[in-house]
Amino acid sequence: MPNNLAFELDNPPTHPADNPRRSPEEAVLDRIGRIIVNPDFDLKELKDAADVLKRLAETPETALNSRPEPFSPSLFPHQAEFVKSRARFSAFIGGVRSGKTYSGTAKALSRAFLLPTVGAAVAPTVGMARDVLVPQYAELAANRIAKWTSSTGDMILDNGSKILFRSADNPERLMGLTLDWFHLDEAAQLPRRVWEVLVNRTISTGGPGFITTTPRGKNWVWRLVEEWRDDPDASAFFAKTSDNPLIDSAEIDRARRQLDSRYFRQQFEASFEEEGTRVYEDFTPQLHVLEESWQIRDNWPIYIGVDFGWTHPSALIWAQLSPEGKWFIFDELVEQHLRLERLAAAILGDPVTLAGRTFRARIPYSKVERIISGIEGLQSRQESGGESALSALSSLGISRAVAARSSILSGINAVRAKLLSADSEVKLFVDPRCRRLIDDFSGYKYPEDRNSEPDGELPLKDGIHDHTMDALRYMIEFVTPLRQTDWRFGF
Repeated sequence: MPNNLAFELDNPPTHPADNPRRSPEEAVLDRIGRIIVNPDFDLKELKDAADVLKRLAETPETALNSRPEPFSPSLFPHQAEFVKSRARFSAFIGGVRSGKTYSGTAKALSRAFLLPTVGAAVAPTVGMARDVLVPQYAELAANRIAKWTSSTGDMILDNGSKILFRSADNPERLMGLTLDWFHLDEAAQLPRRVWEVLVNRTISTGGPGFITTTPRGKNWVWRLVEEWRDDPDASAFFAKTSDNPLIDSAEIDRARRQLDSRYFRQQFEASFEEEGTRVYEDFTPQLHVLEESWQIRDNWPIYIGVDFGWTHPSALIWAQLSPEGKWFIFDELVEQHLRLERLAAAILGDPVTLAGRTFRARIPYSKVERIISGIEGLQSRQESGGESALSALSSLGISRAVAARSSILSGINAVRAKLLSADSEVKLFVDPRCRRLIDDFSGYKYPEDRNSEPDGELPLKDGIHDHTMDALRYMIEFVTPLRQTDWRFGF
């Protein structure tokens, strides 16, 4: 090790021997000396100091900067409080774009630049680690990165500290690590097992662990924060999106108008929202079911949402969209074993004989702007000779049909925003004759765990209530999607 190796401390020296320009070895040896002069010294504290000294001796000389610059990231007040916290365990619970990941990175690097350490920055997936964590750490560490091994995801700083970038796809793969600290980003997207494994990885070092995340219901992160209320060595810090002065308030107001109230509070106000088992808890007959049958307006576009089935029912939803962006659902057809020829006839406006009744749509196909299905509309179907549903419909005279390529979650959020936006505006109404759709709004639920709480973020495919709900979200998200291009929800 070079004799002129300098070592910077974040805090001013409080002891005559604490010269901030000493070498790391001198700083640690002095620390050991002060420990052993006390007859009742802490053996663990002595072991920790010896481990640091050993790591310094193993650090390659070429990986060390002789005069490192002090690490002083720019922080807003709500970030600085979290970064400077000395609690062993801490959490930054923040809204989208509140600076969560930046704060976690600043806290981790403050620790890493203080003394040579081994820490882990962990994201839910490999992609999130690569696209979010690595660029943020690289930006803040800047010219103090001595070595970066992209193949293993390891970063070595100029004082010998090593940062391991890992994903939590398989928590058990983290069990072989010995860590001085860890940073778990977007923890609410992960099972508690990941947190438990990482805590165990710091048992021998007594190092800190911290979370940065946006809430996702009252899951294990909420329960952990509640447990910390009685723990003097654990702290939670909260920040709304509006706490970031770089965010335009007009963008937050736009999100408030577009998103449903619960989702807005969770994503922008860092609120742990109660999640019941009903997917659309804001739906109530009093708010959303019209008192009288909908009178179709001239010159307002009409759309049909369709969910193709066979053993399970096919579902078709007719709706009209007002110039103000309000949806009015006025007709429905839900039928099992509905051949594509009869489904096409129903769309065209012809009478269709079903089990015990005859159905005829209230408007003909000539007045329909677009028919929207899910991606299954492009898949081959056995009952149509291997032809896809949309291709078969085209040959039957239904040409204005498309397949929506979107996720279930984004579609659900689009429907929720129409049911009740964060500024309390209702933009979805149902004709009282659409009894199946009304019932399905109440019956569409999440699977439950042993405690009767929601188990997972995808709704239950029960073969009963999901078909009209699928047809509805295909249509609403395709025609009136949430404009989230300026936001990365959950980050």
